[in-house]
Amino acid sequence: MRSIALLLVCVVLGVAFQPQFPNRISRRISRRSYTTALKFSELNELRSLIDEAGGQVGISAEPAVVTKIERVVDALPQTKNPTAIPLTGTHELLFSMAKGGSNGKVGPFVGKVNQIFVDDTNFINQVTLGPLKVELLATREILDDKRVRVTFKKTRFNLFGNTLKETETKGSGVWTIKFFEDGLRIMDTPSLFIIKAIK
Repeated sequence: MRSIALLLVCVVLGVAFQPQFPNRISRRISRRSYTTALKFSELNELRSLIDEAGGQVGISAEPAVVTKIERVVDALPQTKNPTAIPLTGTHELLFSMAKGGSNGKVGPFVGKVNQIFVDDTNFINQVTLGPLKVELLATREILDDKRVRVTFKKTRFNLFGNTLKETETKGSGVWTIKFFEDGLRIMDTPSLFIIKAIK
């Protein structure tokens, strides 16, 4: 009798507690799937809006399109501790609201803008216009989990692979990384920058 009673208790407990685990896991999966789907949707919309803006030079885009881009950026979940993610290789500018050469616009021309990371501290902002490359050499210092202090050191002009001129450059700023996943980095410098790793 004692064995039968013990068996009945085990069956009752099993029936009472077993369904809770799948339900709890299901809720987690559903919540995670919703967040992933939302992020995927926002990123797709962001790519389409950058195309609609006409490319990387945000100050030349229609204000209504810029407003939409900013809205999508604000809707993305902020990356936790993005400054801990290593930066290596070459990254391409997709969109910028900055004025001046950092957005790639030189007079009537728009050059390709890359960030090239030399090591954990040194990097190069490079604008390419045909055989001409203008490079801004800089260093980066991590301040906290989202902010990086950037200090500009030199500007270098290269034509057909030969250095024409190199001058000392002064200036610094603090960049805040808002989103950084799968090589896509979104920053306030304080101007909005959207940059993608390409290699």
